[in-house]
Amino acid sequence: MTNFIRLSILLLFRLLCWCLVTSSFESSNIIFGLVVCVLIPFGDFRKLQLKALIPELLLTLRLPFDMLKESIQLILIQHPIDLFVHEKVSSRTRNGSRFAEFLDLFRITFTPMSLVLRRIDIDQWRVHLVGSSQSDYDQNVRDTL
Repeated sequence: MTNFIRLSILLLFRLLCWCLVTSSFESSNIIFGLVVCVLIPFGDFRKLQLKALIPELLLTLRLPFDMLKESIQLILIQHPIDLFVHEKVSSRTRNGSRFAEFLDLFRITFTPMSLVLRRIDIDQWRVHLVGSSQSDYDQNVRDTL
């Protein structure tokens, strides 16, 4: 039963990715996407740890809202600067499977203002962010006061 649940989660994730890439949730696209998802090799899905995977999937559902928010912020930046930061890998990812690690990486990279460059060690990602210069920030703060 657990293997069936793991397989179902994997198929649903693939189908969701297919629908997002094709930008279509029509029934014909979903059927075609399901066929493609079944034809892609599965690998060993029995190693998926559901305790780590379910919270990562729930956090991934928040991505479209974060993407829209960051897109608007990116439009409003007048003088962008590049920032390089180290972001912690979630504890569920460290203790979970490679699929949970992929979801953590996907969540960071999906938004327009951040991009994972590499994994420094087991605890940290090196992330490139687009930020606003400090003078723009100070000006915006003065304008709001």
